[in-house]
Amino acid sequence: MSRYKNELGRSSPLKGVLPGFRARDGQLRLADQIGGTIDHGGVLVAEAATGIGKSLAYLVPAAMSGRCVVISTATKALQGQLLTEDLPLARQATGMEITAAVVKGRSNYVCRVQRAFAHQRVPEEYAGQLSRMEEWLVRTRVGDRDELPFVPSDDVWRELSVGPDRCRGARCAERDSCYAEAARERATGCQIVLVNHALYLADLALRVARGGEPVILPEHDVLIVDEAHAFEQVAAESLGARVSGPALARFARDIDDACASATKLAPTAELALLQVHGDRLFSALPEGRRVRLDETRLKLLPLDAADAMRAALRTIAEQIREYSDETEALARQAERQALALEAILSPDHEETVVWSDRDQRGGVELRAAPTAVGPLLREHLWDKLHASVLVSATLADGDGLSGICRRLGTEAAATHIEDSPFDVAEQARLYVPKDIIGGGKADPDLVADRIGDLIEAAGGRALVLFPSLYRLQRTHELLRERLTMPVLCQGEAARGVLLERFREDETSVLFASMTFWQGVDIPGRSLELVVLESLPFAVPNDPMIAAKSERAERDGGSGFRDVQLPHAALLLKQGFGRLLRSETDRGVVAVLDARLVTRGYGTFLRESLPSLPVIDSVDEVRSFLARAVS
Repeated sequence: MSRYKNELGRSSPLKGVLPGFRARDGQLRLADQIGGTIDHGGVLVAEAATGIGKSLAYLVPAAMSGRCVVISTATKALQGQLLTEDLPLARQATGMEITAAVVKGRSNYVCRVQRAFAHQRVPEEYAGQLSRMEEWLVRTRVGDRDELPFVPSDDVWRELSVGPDRCRGARCAERDSCYAEAARERATGCQIVLVNHALYLADLALRVARGGEPVILPEHDVLIVDEAHAFEQVAAESLGARVSGPALARFARDIDDACASATKLAPTAELALLQVHGDRLFSALPEGRRVRLDETRLKLLPLDAADAMRAALRTIAEQIREYSDETEALARQAERQALALEAILSPDHEETVVWSDRDQRGGVELRAAPTAVGPLLREHLWDKLHASVLVSATLADGDGLSGICRRLGTEAAATHIEDSPFDVAEQARLYVPKDIIGGGKADPDLVADRIGDLIEAAGGRALVLFPSLYRLQRTHELLRERLTMPVLCQGEAARGVLLERFREDETSVLFASMTFWQGVDIPGRSLELVVLESLPFAVPNDPMIAAKSERAERDGGSGFRDVQLPHAALLLKQGFGRLLRSETDRGVVAVLDARLVTRGYGTFLRESLPSLPVIDSVDEVRSFLARAVS
């Protein structure tokens, strides 16, 4: 019998406050696994399908453990849900107070020091935005960017906030009234601390650098990672290095401003050298959105320019360090930039991947990241904590949880899977056409025509997911005159606005890309058809995918089997997961790629999905959806 039967079982207090509440065996089993891990220590990796109720399954044991528990999520949406919806339910279920706080990165808060100079530093074209913020700046008690009724330009917010690189720290004159420090103080002593993956891993990197002392987050020895499927990618980014032209330009401007504030001469000559040699280095980078820089390509770069940049950064640090608290913080930033350049341009190519990244405005960035984060996480995180729980609705592939455990360094973890509580075979169908081969090889007109057929068969109510914005826009253009129902397209409005419009109009259709493959929760008749335009394989020459594949080959494995297939399986599972959000939902997932049933690896991919009937005609789709409505 579950140890949490009183809180989550048939006699739960939630019966009186949560309409339609019923005890869920899967939730109780998961809660027991999590509670045992928190009590006895170790690592648990668990998949809990939609409908299990995983949030309460970890919140209740966490609250009842008596320990400080940090919960890390990938998205703000889940943080908000935990704070405003799930934690109040956990309080009702346990009868406990359960103190909780959200901790965000320092740059999410107004810096009182920066605010004093904002009017001088914000570009003239953004003065109107700054004026709109004046009333809020006067009355805000927490200084959190998310309080604003509009999204400020990065150029404005940058002049109102500081990151850890520019913070004056303990010697700041405004420390006692600092919004970021106040947020951290509110978290100290709380039972539950909510953060996102990026902040947690940034804090981890700082702890490692400073010998384990607390930096951003309060002391804790229990970590729960929700949306754990995203943890590997964020870890690679956080444990890597980056240097960009725009960032160095901002850095130079910050130094000029800080030196002027301290009535000291700026290191003009060194800043000029930094810019000249930076321009040489960044202009030599290859064209392209994301281009891998292997050993041969790195040797073709003007490495003497990088050497000169490092020398200039070190000289700048020496010259400005003693001017003021702000210039001391900038000196530390200069030293970190010098180290980042060295890490990027003198890497261990077997352990690290290096690439250049260009944004839509032409800004270019040099990046480096470890090709395997598992060993680093095991050494610096899992082995240091008393208990760790990693949970998500999408972790297992055709080989179960072994793949994600290997990639996250949790090979010795206990594992647990709770399958969907829904009758998937009754509620859903998987449509796979025989005549469309994906991977960019299919006739665009044929694909668009089939998407149109499916949307018409469903009467709208469709989320159509594409691997790229180009293919999205191409299909939308081909179907523009044909479809009579409202069609929403990614890019026409903010993500939240599009989802709200889609939710409100039951006949509408939403065309979206990879960013909508997770975190979309549309129960009911507004979503009865999910179309995946192709199997979600990664681009083979993506720098990270290519480097991981090479590493797998060196280790005696297969790049396709060990990297591409698990990647595609988890994305396929996430796409499928958009459909059934409750036990009354009905619908069809259409994967427009016959390889899912004709190729040997299709079995591996299908095994990552719940077992359900596969159909191959639009008439069957129409017939099934008509029966579902009746």
